[in-house]
Amino acid sequence: MIACVYRHGGPFENLPVLAEQFASGYEQPDDDTILFSIAGLGRLFGPTPRIAAEIARQGQALGIAGNIAIARHPDTARLAAQHRPGLTILSPGQEGEILGPLPISILPAEPDLLETLTRWGIETIADFLALPPLGVLERLGEEGGRLQALVDGRGHRPLQLARPVEQYIAVRELEAPVSNLEPLLFVVSSLLHDLTKRVLAAGNAVREIGLQLEMERWEVSERLIGFPCPVQDPRTMLKQLQLNLEANRPPSPVVGVRLELRPTPPLAVQQGMFTPNAPEPERLQTLLSRLAALTGQGTVGSPELLNTYRPDAWRLRQRSLFAAGTATAVAAAPQLQLALRLFRPAFPARVRLHQSRPEHLQSSGCEGPVVAAAGPWRTTGEWWAETAWARDEWDVAIQGAGLYRIYRQHLGDAWFVDGVYD
Repeated sequence: MIACVYRHGGPFENLPVLAEQFASGYEQPDDDTILFSIAGLGRLFGPTPRIAAEIARQGQALGIAGNIAIARHPDTARLAAQHRPGLTILSPGQEGEILGPLPISILPAEPDLLETLTRWGIETIADFLALPPLGVLERLGEEGGRLQALVDGRGHRPLQLARPVEQYIAVRELEAPVSNLEPLLFVVSSLLHDLTKRVLAAGNAVREIGLQLEMERWEVSERLIGFPCPVQDPRTMLKQLQLNLEANRPPSPVVGVRLELRPTPPLAVQQGMFTPNAPEPERLQTLLSRLAALTGQGTVGSPELLNTYRPDAWRLRQRSLFAAGTATAVAAAPQLQLALRLFRPAFPARVRLHQSRPEHLQSSGCEGPVVAAAGPWRTTGEWWAETAWARDEWDVAIQGAGLYRIYRQHLGDAWFVDGVYD
C-alpha cells in the first residue's frame, strides 16, 4: 500500500522529514505532495487506519496541515489526497466507489480527452467507470484505459524514489605545514583519485573542481576550476590543478586541504564514419590551460561579439570552445567583395580638411592626398557609462596607397586609421 500526503499548510520542507519517519525512500512530484510505501508497518503500528492515524499525528507534530490518502496505486492515492479532505483509505476494490462522486475534470488528462468525455455526458468518475473498458480503449486509446484503471485502483507502478544528492568532498589535515607544490600535489592527487572513483561508480563525470587550502594563521585560499566539457580522467583534472597552483601559489604554508568534485552526466559524442577525429576535449583543455598560465588569465578563449553598437566590441568566452555548432547555408558570393582588415590598435593620424571633408592623410604606413571620400557615418552610444563613444567614420582612397577606413573621435578631436580594404 502507498500513502500520499497533500500539504495545504505548514512548512513544505518538512514533508520529506515526515516520509523518512515511515519509509527509507519517497517520491515527491511537487512541493505539496509526497508518496511513500507503508508496506511492513502493520507489525509496528497495526491495521491501516492506525498507520494513517500515526502519519497524521507525526505530520501535526511537524506543523503540516493537509490530506492523507492510502491506496494500492500511487496515482490513485495522489488523486484522492488532492481532492478529498482529511483521511481517505481506499481499500482494494473500493477505489471507484470512494472516488466516484468526484467530477471528471480532476483527472490528470489532456484537455481534449476531458472535452470528449464531457460531450459524451460523463460528469463524474462513477460515470466514467460505468463505461465498458474495451470500448474506452477502442475510442480513447491507451490514455483512456490508463485513466480508467487509475480511478479503479487497477495496475501498479513502482515509486520513483528521490535519490539524495550525493556530495563528493574529501578533507585532509596535514601533519606539518607544506610550502612546496610537489608534496601538496601528492596529497591532492590521492584525494582526487578516491573521489573520481566514486563519481565514475555513479555513472557521472566532473564539471567543476573546488579546492580550498587552509593555511597558517587561519588563512584560506579557494579555487574553482571549471571544464567546458565533462571530464572523467583524473590525470587531466590533476594537471589542471597543477597549472592553477603554479600560476597562483599559496601565499603561506598549507596545513589543510578540502577538495570537492561537482558531478554532471558524461558527454556522449557520436563520431561519423567519414569525419576526421577532432582533438580530445581533455587534451585541448589542458593545452588551453597551459597557454593561459603562460599568457595570463582571460587571454585564451573564443571571440564573441557583444550586443552593442560600439565599434569593435567583443570579448573572450572561456567555456564555449566545445559547444556544438549548427551548420548554416552559405549564401552565393557576389562578384566583388572587399575585406576590411582592422588595425588593433588603430593608428593615430593627422587629417587636413577642406570644406569639412578629408583632403590629406598622414599616418604610420600610409600618407598622401585623398582622391575620393565617402561619409561621414556618425555613431554614438553608451553616453551613460565609461565606455561612451562618438565618432565619424570615412572611407577614403589615398593616392598611390589604397582604400582605408578612418574615423574622427569626438572625445579629444583625434583622428585614427581603423583599417585597410583588400
